[in-house]
Amino acid sequence: MPGNLLDEVRAISDRQCGAFAVGQATKIGVTERQLRAWARWERILPTQARGVFRIPGAETSWRQDLWIAVLAGPPKTVVSHASAAALRGLVPPPAETHVTVRRGSSGRYRGAVLHHATVLGADRCRFDGLPVTGVARTIVDCAALFDQQALNDLVDAAIGRNLTSYRRITAAWERAGKVRGGRLLEAAISPFSANVRLGSEKEALALRRFTEWGVPPPVCQYTIRDAKGRFLARVDFGWPERRFGLEYLGDEPHAPRWWGHDEQRLRSVEEAVGWRLELADRYDMRPSATRLRDLLLGVLGPMAA
Repeated sequence: MPGNLLDEVRAISDRQCGAFAVGQATKIGVTERQLRAWARWERILPTQARGVFRIPGAETSWRQDLWIAVLAGPPKTVVSHASAAALRGLVPPPAETHVTVRRGSSGRYRGAVLHHATVLGADRCRFDGLPVTGVARTIVDCAALFDQQALNDLVDAAIGRNLTSYRRITAAWERAGKVRGGRLLEAAISPFSANVRLGSEKEALALRRFTEWGVPPPVCQYTIRDAKGRFLARVDFGWPERRFGLEYLGDEPHAPRWWGHDEQRLRSVEEAVGWRLELADRYDMRPSATRLRDLLLGVLGPMAA
């Protein structure tokens, strides 16, 4: 029987990156005496968190640390802040694990940063089995930890991948209440206030640059049609009142060998409907670059105050 119980504990830990809580073990009938024996024989190993063990041979990783923190925390503990962003591949894993517990809850252990806040059901979900803050709430929380550039990059990545939107972020912010870094957050999300839907992270960066340069806001993913309403092309950014469009060439799939093809396609659209279409690439988005900024301001003029 003890061997069977240990197998059951291992099965539980397999779903949790090799970690399990004492409460999970006792729920299936494991006694404290058995746990002490397993620990003595090194069938299970202690962690930094009281009441949480790991299985020998399981890979120790930052994801296992997330599970340990959640298992060690009180009910309703969620992965949050930079850890929640890293779990979705939006930022690198932070040096310390971040979790949020309910206001008034206690508990802490080495290796984790505990935040106390109310996280409503609309702002929590499951990701890779872990309870985690939603993308919008994660961005709101990170405003208290990140500088402006890091927060901008996080917002660009999340909105550019269509994981969230301006409307969802502002709704999560309203539910969270007053947060530290509110001014940084407002600056980070303001380029997307039209609640645009973008095709890539690079397009999100381009939209941010337009805002910084004072360029009038474009229509994203604009469809150009001929006089009979037939589809001709879809450009990344369009200013229909000026009959001007911009196609942003990312690294993929627009490798340099395709640029000539793109230019030929755009020129054929120009001839058909009288639009002016231009190409831009990642070099135009560097802070020191001026070609695209000068072009857009020359054609479109500055945004009205």
